[in-house]
Amino acid sequence: MAARRFFIGISVSMISIGAFGANAFALETQKAREIMDTILMQHGVTATEATAANNNGAVTFGYNDVHLDLSGYSTARELVLDDVQVTLRDTDMRDQVDIDIALPERGKMLADATSDQRDLTLRKAGGSLRWNHVTGTPVNFTGMADFLIGDEPITRKHWLMNGLVIRWMPDEARISWQAAEWTGANREKMGSVKSTSFVLYPGKNGETHLDYAHDGLWLPNLLQPRTVRIKSSSTGLPWSETKPILEKGFNDMMTGLAPRAARRQIANELWRKAAGAGAPVKIDEIYVEGRGLEALGKGEFIAQQTARYGFAGQLDFDLLGRERLQDLIGTPQSPTLLGALVPFAVDGLAAGKPGTQGTTKYDMELLPDGRIVVNGMTVYTAMNDR
Repeated sequence: MAARRFFIGISVSMISIGAFGANAFALETQKAREIMDTILMQHGVTATEATAANNNGAVTFGYNDVHLDLSGYSTARELVLDDVQVTLRDTDMRDQVDIDIALPERGKMLADATSDQRDLTLRKAGGSLRWNHVTGTPVNFTGMADFLIGDEPITRKHWLMNGLVIRWMPDEARISWQAAEWTGANREKMGSVKSTSFVLYPGKNGETHLDYAHDGLWLPNLLQPRTVRIKSSSTGLPWSETKPILEKGFNDMMTGLAPRAARRQIANELWRKAAGAGAPVKIDEIYVEGRGLEALGKGEFIAQQTARYGFAGQLDFDLLGRERLQDLIGTPQSPTLLGALVPFAVDGLAAGKPGTQGTTKYDMELLPDGRIVVNGMTVYTAMNDR
């Protein structure tokens, strides 16, 4: 059959898109095909339509030889799938349809270099998208996968991710997963995490909130923030301005942009908005725990064009377990080997002031010129590398 272009919301780490299912009107097969053809004109995915069936107004297309170019990599890469099932249903909104997608259990990422190729395993990966076929934009989606695995055929490097959930709704953007791990050559374990969650949403006054958390992080080094929770907000980033940036980023990922490139693109655009507004990004709460250490604090930072690292501000926190950290990095008079590699951390630790219940208090400032000041002591001065 002739190849048809169609939209599939997937990328290497975002393999699916999510679910709504209103069915107010019966959808004709030809109308569904026209909607798909219109969507296909907007995206760089090709496929061969293998089947088409209409079951009481729910039109299901089966596609083989699906090809999705993956941009954002240094070399050309392409995602290839067979047996992709796409079902369209009409909704109670005249201009909107629901598009359900079921992905196969096997796929490939092709590349010129064998070391860049991946064999993909997708277990129960799929979801649905509510799509406005007049404006050509997503209304909302939620996607999921029981687990995803990417294997490099030569070195046997791999990554896996369980319980992936991706959600875009008018008032929330969320991505979370569980039990992820990644390896080096011959499956040498390089890292793992029990759970990760990243959520953006509007506040009561229209400001943007960002909540991030991970738990059970393992890395092959001594200093591991095993648990991190960050709650932040900014009046300088109204949700009305944040939302279109996220929509574009998610749409770019769904049409093949590498996730890390899309994340960088989103972060850069949000930073430009914050820098232009001049309002602080507030750290409402930050909690870090790892190997006998706990820190709890809050602060605020301002995005600045002239700041050496893009931000200037302060973070105040209480540290429990200073002795444990001092065992690892030492003191200014007697640093360990690790401490000798990061002398500013040693100086910063030594600048702490006694607090209540065995805590040590730190008032840390990041100055526009790149200096780090802890409790009034400059512990780090940026190298003159500009």
